[in-house]
Amino acid sequence: MSNALITKYRPNVLDEVIGQDYVVNSLENAIARKLGTAFLFTGPSGTGKTTLARIAAKMLGCPEAEIQEYDAATKTGIEDIRLVIDSLMYRPIGEGEVKAVIIDEIHALSKAAVTALLKALEDPPSWVYWFLCTTEATKLPSAIKTRCLAYQLKEVSVDELMDLLSSIEEGKKVKEEIIELCASEASGSPRQAISNLGICLTAKSRSEAAELLRSAADHPAAFELARALMKNASWRELSKLLTKLQETNPESIRHVVRAYMTKVALGNSRESEKALAILEEFSKPFNSADGLSPIVLACSRLALLD
Repeated sequence: MSNALITKYRPNVLDEVIGQDYVVNSLENAIARKLGTAFLFTGPSGTGKTTLARIAAKMLGCPEAEIQEYDAATKTGIEDIRLVIDSLMYRPIGEGEVKAVIIDEIHALSKAAVTALLKALEDPPSWVYWFLCTTEATKLPSAIKTRCLAYQLKEVSVDELMDLLSSIEEGKKVKEEIIELCASEASGSPRQAISNLGICLTAKSRSEAAELLRSAADHPAAFELARALMKNASWRELSKLLTKLQETNPESIRHVVRAYMTKVALGNSRESEKALAILEEFSKPFNSADGLSPIVLACSRLALLD
């Protein structure tokens, strides 16, 4: 159900994109004035980078059949990128006169592949548009950044995510407390919020929804972990708490720790330095497929630091 909902409610026009007003307005102006042929979208996972790329491609006159999507995280080599570049050599026949390429996680390309891409970006055929997306903007060569119109997306607020979930058909059948949990557990991502809603459609209470999401929001051990980190707990103490959280979504744990440390950093100057150091370790999203491994490593580094 989660994937079906994500597909069903994926924005098809700029007016449907939430939480990115500045980007939407700037992109709309750039397309109307035909200011560029290469676009770069950076920002957290699930905030709308590839969605905006698809919408922009269609606004530029590219039919669905001529939009190529390429995952640089799995195809990193020069031969892979050359195949893409070669496919753009000939003007499209039939409907539309535009081709578009969307490359996700562009930062993962090898140096040789980046070199080949730079040449293609610098002098593309008149019918080609490039859309580059990444969650790791700092790893992107500056030579790519300077050849693109760049747009930085941000995390979407919990209130905006709640409005989104409440507005869709399935969300109207769900209790507000569950909607709030689905939104707060989404790490600022509309895609994740909708996925969470799909998982929780049958939940009758917040606690049941939290269990379905493997949420740390109501898990005492998550707050104990945050407090233990602030108190310079030993690795032995931290590992006991992590054992209690083995069945919990790592992103949810990160969210609890991050919220706790943010409150401490802003409210207590004597402890702010420690809180900021912990925030740094928990600043980037964890891959849920990796289980607790990223959190174990973050906690071990902090324990060793002390």
